[in-house]
Amino acid sequence: MSRFTNKTALVTGGGTGIGRAIAKALVAEGAKVVVAGRREQPLKTLAAEHPDAIRYTTLDVTESGSSARAVAFAVETFGGLDVLVNNAGTLGAMGPLAAASDEALRQTFAVNVEGVLITTREALPALSASGGAIVNISSTAARQSMPGTAPYTSSKAAIERITPALAVELGPQGIRVNAVAPGTTQTPMTDALPTEMTQAMVAQTPLGRIGQPEDIAKAVLFLASDDASWITGQVLQSSGGLML
Repeated sequence: MSRFTNKTALVTGGGTGIGRAIAKALVAEGAKVVVAGRREQPLKTLAAEHPDAIRYTTLDVTESGSSARAVAFAVETFGGLDVLVNNAGTLGAMGPLAAASDEALRQTFAVNVEGVLITTREALPALSASGGAIVNISSTAARQSMPGTAPYTSSKAAIERITPALAVELGPQGIRVNAVAPGTTQTPMTDALPTEMTQAMVAQTPLGRIGQPEDIAKAVLFLASDDASWITGQVLQSSGGLML
């Protein structure tokens, strides 16, 4: 039996990058998966690759009705919900703070922070019924200081406080809440960063390479699985040693 046989997962931001890798890894270990995100085509493509195990739905994590519909779709499609992976995120207002618009600042926090809280809130009845697991995606950026990153890094720092706070709150319901903090990882999001920034982070990484989405997926699956049944409220860095 694989670790996720007879279990259902909802992965936000599941069409590309880390979310896509997480969804594929869950399927490889027996799960049924709903991938959700704003852009339909990547979700549709991934679901077509795994017609027996993946379904998709569009989702705006900043809107409670949209999150509620995604959770309901997972429950109705596969009979319940055992794992929620809050992966949807945005770089948002990168660059000098003086140049950041109000809209860009608000959007950074709306997606990266409010989106996690909203989607989690909507999933609680289903997760409580299953004694499920939540894995949030943070970033080593939450603990790094680099020019031009204040909105993004502070939004990810919020995730690293939300995670233990929810672990304490939801533990009595049998729900575990953990997070994975990726280091520099090859995704469409990091491809948008200045090359010199990415090169600098790789140069600081003891293992000497950029991470791959599959590296992060392995950490997520551990925390979501029964292998981590006595672990909650923790942030696991999957970073090649970047923060050492």
